[in-house]
Amino acid sequence: MIKWIPGSDELFIAAFKDGSVMIMGKERDDQAFVIPEPTSWTESQFYATRPHKSSKYNPISYWKVSKEGLTDFSFSPDGIHLALTGSDGQLRIIDYRNERLTDIFSSYYGKLVCVDWSPDGHYIVTGGQDDLVTIWSFTERKMVARCQGHKSWITGVAFDPWNCDEQTYRFASVSEDCNLVLWDFSLSALQKPKHSRGISPICSSSTKWPTPPPLPLQAPPNLPSFSASTEQVERKRSLKSHKLFRGFSSSTDTLNSTSSSNGGFSKNFRKKKATKNEDDGAVLLMDEQRLPVLHPPVKKNYAALLQPTTMITIHADPCVSVQFTEDYMMTTDRRGRTRIWGRP
Repeated sequence: MIKWIPGSDELFIAAFKDGSVMIMGKERDDQAFVIPEPTSWTESQFYATRPHKSSKYNPISYWKVSKEGLTDFSFSPDGIHLALTGSDGQLRIIDYRNERLTDIFSSYYGKLVCVDWSPDGHYIVTGGQDDLVTIWSFTERKMVARCQGHKSWITGVAFDPWNCDEQTYRFASVSEDCNLVLWDFSLSALQKPKHSRGISPICSSSTKWPTPPPLPLQAPPNLPSFSASTEQVERKRSLKSHKLFRGFSSSTDTLNSTSSSNGGFSKNFRKKKATKNEDDGAVLLMDEQRLPVLHPPVKKNYAALLQPTTMITIHADPCVSVQFTEDYMMTTDRRGRTRIWGRP
């Protein structure tokens, strides 16, 4: 899985089946590097390293995210956070600017296969091998609802930015059952769970994060905006001027934003040499006081349900992906067929 980093036509990010992520530049040369082994539980959950001191070589940054493969990832609309799904059935939220794992959510069972972020950044949807589409609240850091409608593994999910507003969100999912399902999500459309009491995440007081304020709303280019255009311009300026973004984008400096002239890293991380070899770089370890929050799966009888709006068989072979454009909806299947559909 490869995607461009928002706001850059030079940098891209790639996720691999060994559970790693690399940030790379298209104009840089590749050079071998040594991957240090994790030495603690914190490092085994997530660590980041800058393998090369020179700005001429890839990768710019290397993350070890999971012991199992990564299946999909999606940037938040403001480009600050990254949602990743993996073969271990976990949804991880990473603070991209600070290269820090903040939250871990779990599926009922099996892999999480696909993920997408709502246009306003408030919600995340995932699909997996539990045959469910799951809606997560990013701002409240919790599972909101399970979406039952497919009869096989979910392979693709996508929000429709042109049919989302502040109260209702349209998204689609495809599955190995060859079906396309459309969902209209709003809090009023949810079927309340049998038990009204929620389940609190299992985490210690030292690892629990305060609920962040809602993110500013932003629509994709050429789309109806949820907020004033001035807010979007300011957010783009903030992203491009952020110290980590400048460091990644610089072609002459060696990540001057997050490392000092003597190779030290920012105060949010502590520096530790992996080996005596200078090319091994330095490992960025999470501050022990800022561990990720582990969110256990909510029991089924405690989960709200969302019923599908439309369900239709669209391919003769298992579906692979779904995407929206302003005028059309596109789907693909396992045989490589791409079909373009008029909007419902």
